[in-house]
Amino acid sequence: MSGLRPYLTFWIVALAALAADVGTKLLVVRSIPFNAEPVGLTSWLRLVHVGNKGAAWGLGSQQDVRPFLVIVALVVLLLVWRWRRELLLELPRGQLAFGLFVGGTLGNVRDRVFGDHVIDFIDLLFPWGYRFPAFNVADACICVGVGLYVICSYRHDASRREAIESHSGDDLAGRR
Repeated sequence: MSGLRPYLTFWIVALAALAADVGTKLLVVRSIPFNAEPVGLTSWLRLVHVGNKGAAWGLGSQQDVRPFLVIVALVVLLLVWRWRRELLLELPRGQLAFGLFVGGTLGNVRDRVFGDHVIDFIDLLFPWGYRFPAFNVADACICVGVGLYVICSYRHDASRREAIESHSGDDLAGRR
């Protein structure tokens, strides 16, 4: 247990993201018939019950790419864990970012392993007429986690550059 303690935030966020994804998908499966008419919540947000056999935005949905996508997802998760220190997983924001990413990834892997498609149900309609491809809580967690990681990584690099510049006699900014 002591090896997991430094990553407590990561594990809590990952399990919460996975639980939220599984819970919302179960509600959708029980409440909305597959491929039924969308349920409008607002003028721009609807609930649907559709399946995605491919990757993001249905890429590869014409073939059975589930085994490939499951293997890729598991390899990525293993690499994230292997390089967790280099990827800033030690930082609180890094734990939040990777917890969201891992929980979301496991949610979609679960769908691919135990079903023949990923369940998508959030349907966004933009005022200019664009309909965003349906997605789910796992997809949102993955996107938010990656976005948060990019911001965290950029801020960490900027802080590191400032520390190096302030502790060295050289003006590194002038050499760029």
